[in-house]
Amino acid sequence: SVVPSLRLPEALVAEARARGPHLAEEAAVAAVRGHLEWVGPVGLEQLAERTALREIHVSQAVARLEAEGFVLRGRFDPDCELEQYCARRLLARIHLYTQERLRREIEPVTAQDFLRFLLRWHHVVPETRREGSRGLLAAVEQLQGFELAAGAWEEAVLPARVAEYRPAWLDDLCLSGEVVWGRLGLRVSDGEARARGSATPSRATPITLACRGDLDWLLSAVRGEEVPVPPASGAGEALHRALGEHGALFLRELAGATGLLPAQVEEGLWDLVSRGVVSADGFESVRALLGARRRFARTRPSQRRRLRRGAQRGQAREGRWALLAPPSRSVAADELAEAVAEQFLARWGVVFRDLLARENFAVPWREVLWALRRLEDRGAVRGGRFVTGFAGEQYALPGAVEALRATRRVPREGQWVRLSAADPLNLVGILTPGRRVPAVRAHEVVYRDGLPVEPAEAPRPSVFRTR
Repeated sequence: SVVPSLRLPEALVAEARARGPHLAEEAAVAAVRGHLEWVGPVGLEQLAERTALREIHVSQAVARLEAEGFVLRGRFDPDCELEQYCARRLLARIHLYTQERLRREIEPVTAQDFLRFLLRWHHVVPETRREGSRGLLAAVEQLQGFELAAGAWEEAVLPARVAEYRPAWLDDLCLSGEVVWGRLGLRVSDGEARARGSATPSRATPITLACRGDLDWLLSAVRGEEVPVPPASGAGEALHRALGEHGALFLRELAGATGLLPAQVEEGLWDLVSRGVVSADGFESVRALLGARRRFARTRPSQRRRLRRGAQRGQAREGRWALLAPPSRSVAADELAEAVAEQFLARWGVVFRDLLARENFAVPWREVLWALRRLEDRGAVRGGRFVTGFAGEQYALPGAVEALRATRRVPREGQWVRLSAADPLNLVGILTPGRRVPAVRAHEVVYRDGLPVEPAEAPRPSVFRTR
């Protein structure tokens, strides 16, 4: 054994080398090992000074200890630009003490303050709303993977987060290839579709918006090993076959390839949408399908042919229809769990199991939890107790921790926020006591300083502040 304070002079190493080269190497390794066991992260020059050995001998000893797994190299001190070395077990202890210190620094907030934080985190408070198409893209990045009623996206969810929201912004993002829409979840059976009415154009059909680059892992995370079931007959089957044979097609081309009437094409496409089989370049396609039945029903027979020609002239904004590509099977389970964990962190800022009651990802919570632990080990997230009243581990982005502290300091001045019940921030009965509010477009949720109240008690307009 080597006493930590023992200094091995170069003369002794030279003497050991005279007896045999292996003895000199063993002496240098023993000296370096003894110092690394207690000194902490240290540079090569500092280690040579402490051991009174030449840097070349220290470098050789460190390389051997590194090969044995005793020492790790890296930049452990942010104030030091040079490479450092530290004993593995000592580095693990330092890391554990750092985590414990950071967790003790966090004072948990109540569920009410956490809801106040979430309203700001999602930018639904007037002074925090995003602006323009870039702000809309940021909102999509935060919400991607969360499936909502098709009619709720532009009626309530996006306008609540983007000031003076314009549908043309979403069309531009979709047509440029940055954003894609579609249903990630799968319909269980045709019986379920008929019972819920999801095989016909309906504003309640669940769809999501997502960044096109993230669509592959989102499909894997939501569907797992399951695959969508295409229709076996009818207009949907004909359209599915045409898209498979010809690739992406415009609405007019689909009608020509299948010989179907425009109304049949529209209902067949919506059947494919509700099955999670197809998508289109632009979001105007969703608006067209949702409004097709209403327009067709109130038009006189003599006007219907002219109406169909008008719809064809507006198809350039809708873009082409295409089959959703199946997810790649090459995504490793750990990478997929980390992607889901990062999406949860982007959406909620703070992540714990109870908060994810409305998420529909197929990745088990235990895998997401392991991914969050790995992210904490890398210093990307913070672990601790951030919200009181909820069991289990909690993790947060460093920026979310600071935002939580700032929210707690903001006085409660009677701020009212009215949202659609389909909004992801409908957390009544999840974060607050009481019964849940069904996540349907016909219902509303109202918060006053983070506490849910009856919609009838709240004055108008939809988002405002009173004292």
